[in-house]
Amino acid sequence: MSNSHHLSRALAALVRKTFLRCCALIVLAGLAPLAAGAESQAQTPLAVTLQLNWKHQFQFAGYYAAVEKGYYRDAGFEVTLKELREGVDPVDSVLSGGADFGVGATELALRYAKGAPIMVIAAVLQHSPLVLIARGDQVQSLHDLAGKRVELAPHETEIYAYLRREGLSRERIREVPSSFDVKSLIGGSVDAISGYSTDEPFALQQANFRYSIFSPRASGIDFYGDSLFTTTKMVRDHPHRVAAFRAASLRGWQYALDHPEEIADLILAKYSTRHSREHLLFEAAELRRLMQPQLIELGHLNPGRWTHIAGVYAELGLLPPDSDMQGFVFDPNLKADLTWVYRGLMATLLLTFFMGVLALREAHNNRKLRGEIAKREAIEQQLRDSNQRLGLQLGEVKVLQTKLEEQAVRDSLTGLFNRRYLDDALPRELQRARRESYPVAIVLADIDRFKRVNDTYGHQAGDVVLQALATLLKDHVRGGDLPCRWGGEEFVLVLPRMSAENAMARANDLRTSFSDLRLELDGQPVTLTLSAGVAVYPVHGGNAMELLRMADEALYEAKNGGRDQVRQASLAGPLSPEAVAATPLMADPAGAAPAEQGAKAQAT
Repeated sequence: MSNSHHLSRALAALVRKTFLRCCALIVLAGLAPLAAGAESQAQTPLAVTLQLNWKHQFQFAGYYAAVEKGYYRDAGFEVTLKELREGVDPVDSVLSGGADFGVGATELALRYAKGAPIMVIAAVLQHSPLVLIARGDQVQSLHDLAGKRVELAPHETEIYAYLRREGLSRERIREVPSSFDVKSLIGGSVDAISGYSTDEPFALQQANFRYSIFSPRASGIDFYGDSLFTTTKMVRDHPHRVAAFRAASLRGWQYALDHPEEIADLILAKYSTRHSREHLLFEAAELRRLMQPQLIELGHLNPGRWTHIAGVYAELGLLPPDSDMQGFVFDPNLKADLTWVYRGLMATLLLTFFMGVLALREAHNNRKLRGEIAKREAIEQQLRDSNQRLGLQLGEVKVLQTKLEEQAVRDSLTGLFNRRYLDDALPRELQRARRESYPVAIVLADIDRFKRVNDTYGHQAGDVVLQALATLLKDHVRGGDLPCRWGGEEFVLVLPRMSAENAMARANDLRTSFSDLRLELDGQPVTLTLSAGVAVYPVHGGNAMELLRMADEALYEAKNGGRDQVRQASLAGPLSPEAVAATPLMADPAGAAPAEQGAKAQAT
């Protein structure tokens, strides 16, 4: 062989060895973070402190679950949960070293924009629970608060922004320092208070106090609620530690959402008896609504949304316009720093290229050309395959999106619309009725002695009964009627453009049709009955909550009257056109919670 041929073979072997070494370096760099994580888990658990931003309650259920179920210990931590003491700011506690992590709200953006070295690592509540709660007998709209006494806390900037956007400046209300107690509202010393939709409404409902709720979301002020945060130094020095703590906390929150009763009992046993078990479970249900785990990944953070929050602060003059929020949001998808690997690889590839040119010369040009052609064809094929996969994935996403939208408004057992859909649809229907001056009837139906069916034949038999009544409802509606499953064995039928007399006839027709059904439960023929209450807009009420309450009272009378009958709500006289026009269509965003509470109290 010629010397040039020997040289070509030697250089080709050198190229292969160099390439394999570069690949090995890349693999080792990628495994380095995994090795570091394994080493940290093998060590003694690290003691860390989490500073809460309020007293022990279901608001922090995920952290209790992470401690109790060992999720923190599995991640290498021994966690202490620190309840908030009076006069302590969670951000100051973390910055001073009194805690390693903290729970805060959107004031975190304000502190960061003003120079505090903090980073938000997870948003637990996708929507803030902060609301204004007013006396329902005096305040029907936000503008009714003009000149009224309102309890507010200095840090509740989203409430101030809400008032400002609605044209109700702070000078137009009589601000009172917050007592953090609903007794001031019930006792009449103030006309409205700030509070959490997860907390204060329960105490007001227990006191049978009529109230109205106003949320900043109505004016487009949609802040995050509780968020997990730490210092920028912690993220810079220990990013994997921060990511592990975040993952363990969110794992705890998932468990708490899946097992609310268990966590409520845990809070009462180990943390606080300040709230009753019923109060804790009420808080759990409202937290799930604000977290939206079925739609949004737990802990999800949107940097653009934090920029929007900073913009709202700028509207209030608390921050300069265009405040820089860069570096405020933690990215849990940590990546290894491969800069030195890329530089070495580039230098090696350049050297290999020049060595290959010297070795292969003109004889290899054709082979290189054929290789380039084959590579381009392979890339084009990969692109075609990727486009095809992408098209299939987009189709799957659209199908899933449609399914999720349907599940959000449909009851899975009966196929009827659910309470969430009713809470949105009923005020819209009443708005049309007010504009076009026509009546809207509400029929609230409840299966008599339904608990006895479940106790005697089992819950599967109870499901058969519910499905049978749902089928009857579908058969008894017109094109514009709205049948819904209200909850449990209660159903609501919304009948636009129907008078009280016709609604009573329709309800009685439904009652007799249901009693005529011959259901076979556990191999035995069974006949059941139902009772119903009827209320009509605007005769019995001017908004959704009032109509549902009146229908519920009529249902209660039907139950007490012996069941298997329909009662109409008591006639208090129709509202005047001026009163109807002044009545908000849904004074309480929670829908007809008082009506539901009344129905639950009556004998089934």
